[in-house]
Amino acid sequence: MLLATFLTTIFYSSTYPYIHKELMIVASDSFIALNQIINCVSIIIFGSLWNKKSEELFKYYPIFCVLETLLGIMTTIYAIITHNIVVYYLLDTIVFAIITRNICCGGIKLRAIRYNSEEKREHFDNNNNSVYSVATIIGSIIAMFLNLNFTIMLCLATFGNIIDNIFYIFIFIKTRAFN
Repeated sequence: MLLATFLTTIFYSSTYPYIHKELMIVASDSFIALNQIINCVSIIIFGSLWNKKSEELFKYYPIFCVLETLLGIMTTIYAIITHNIVVYYLLDTIVFAIITRNICCGGIKLRAIRYNSEEKREHFDNNNNSVYSVATIIGSIIAMFLNLNFTIMLCLATFGNIIDNIFYIFIFIKTRAFN
């Protein structure tokens, strides 16, 4: 799980400044606020749903990862072909609110299963924060020197997300087999 965090965060943090800048240039204040509202409503709805139906939903965790991968590729292709970054931002918001939010909730359950004592979970969380921070520093330094266009940045970010999903499907299968 720490390796997944490290690799994904390097991709994310090295492309984020460019993608975020492009999105913020074209998105209106209202659209950005709508993004926040959608994501917060999603957290409330899916957090509650996972609290009630965790076992049933967790069975579909790999499907959520595959769906996020496929939809991420599709939205990236859409953005590249149409150059419509506002619609890309809206599509990405919807995918995040529905699919990625389920992956986040399932990830909490996955970590609870893998790190099943207070001490193990505490150590993982502290190590994960450290790995995330190191990878963010590395990715941010890379971002300072990259001068790639938006299309390449979207492709790199999508590739990083694919790696993350592959890792989590593997971790899910390994955890289910172990338990």
